[in-house]
Amino acid sequence: MLQVHRQVELREPVLLCAFTGWSDAASGASGALSYLLAKWAGHELARFDPEAIYNYTVTRPVVRMGRSGPRELKWPALTFTGVPLPTAEHDLLVLLGPEPDLRWQSATREAAALAAQFGVQRVVALGSFYAPVAHSAPVPLVGTSADAALRDTLRELGLTQTRYQGPTGFLTALLDATRQRGIRGAGIWGVAPSYLPGMANPKVSAALLRTVERLLHVDLRRQELEVTARDLEQRIEEALRERPDLREFVDKLRSGEEASEYSAPAEEHEELPSAEAVLKDLEQYLQQLQGSDDEA
Repeated sequence: MLQVHRQVELREPVLLCAFTGWSDAASGASGALSYLLAKWAGHELARFDPEAIYNYTVTRPVVRMGRSGPRELKWPALTFTGVPLPTAEHDLLVLLGPEPDLRWQSATREAAALAAQFGVQRVVALGSFYAPVAHSAPVPLVGTSADAALRDTLRELGLTQTRYQGPTGFLTALLDATRQRGIRGAGIWGVAPSYLPGMANPKVSAALLRTVERLLHVDLRRQELEVTARDLEQRIEEALRERPDLREFVDKLRSGEEASEYSAPAEEHEELPSAEAVLKDLEQYLQQLQGSDDEA
């Protein structure tokens, strides 16, 4: 299932992982690690057999235009990449790709075994989810760990502890598998605005990467990601200046009121739409904004 095709020496690496799909709202987690891999020279060390872990009617391959003209077919890939950090105490082992559809228990066992083989002592799993928060506010961060010392560290970094119970993702299953191998692990989740679905949010990615830096005491060169995040926020603010109805809704979120609780007195705002209508309108408006930027 897990095909290892390269061996390298990594110095007490920390495993960082993120999975597109269920646990990756606004591409917050996958965007953070994709940026990291783009900034640092790494080597692919292993990958899962896609036939073993993906249902192609759920996680479909995609076609893209190649540089030479013909379309290219790209299959989903879940890969381990070794990333040396010469100026840090630890190197990185990065696991990134679509969340598997099949054989979670076998896949997490093999991933945990490979992590142990490379000498991993800590794993940090990144995720993101949607909630009624404002795009202009600091990104809320939620942390979890089965290790008491790591929980204390996350609390010191300002992360809210979660007591969530319910359906979970491959990310949590992997943390459990590595814990059974004696590897300490933490999950860090960023919160993305629920009115910006389908739009990659570099602000969430930057917040997650910033927290990883603080947790591991490393510099991951996130400056360009921070610039991209500020640019997106500025473009959204410019768009909202043209829509006072949407601006009022977002201001309610900024002041800490949840969208589900938002309602305005009829005598003050006779024509203000419902929260649900505003959410839909704002989503469509900002998606059009992103589409026009992509065409430019």
